[in-house]
Formats: sequence, C-alpha cells, structure tokens
Amino acid sequence: MQCPNGCLTPMVEKKEEKIFHRNGEPLVISDLTMYVCPNCGQESMSLSSARIVEDILNGKVKPSGEFTAELYAISAIEV
Repeated sequence: MQCPNGCLTPMVEKKEEKIFHRNGEPLVISDLTMYVCPNCGQESMSLSSARIVEDILNGKVKPSGEFTAELYAISAIEV
C-alpha cells in the first residue's frame, strides 16, 4: 500500500492498539491491522479493521474485558 501523503516508501502492515470513544466513553481495541508509513508516520486502517471498529462502536460486539487507566487533563495542571 502506498502512503496517501505521496511518500515513495511502501507502508508497513502492523498490529496496533487504538483508543476510540463511544458515547463519550473511551474504549480500547487491540490487534487492529494498520498500515504505517515508515517515512512520515501516516497511518491507514485496513478495510477489515474498519468494519470491526464500526461493529464495536455500534454495539454489535461484546467486550472481551475491561480497561482502566489514569487520566491527565492538561487544562487541569497548574504551571
């Protein structure tokens, strides 16, 4: 796959973990097939991954676990 930014280096297929939001709540999807340009870092999602993400965001897929993490809001940090 060629980079949509016009880089001459072919994009590399990688499995990645991404955070999405549904109804204002974060959710993590792991093992997404992504294509990453080694030159500029541009990412593109495979069609199969996009369909899976769509099904998850539409509530058609049950979660396999839960995820919790600390949240840091830059606006709440005093300098």
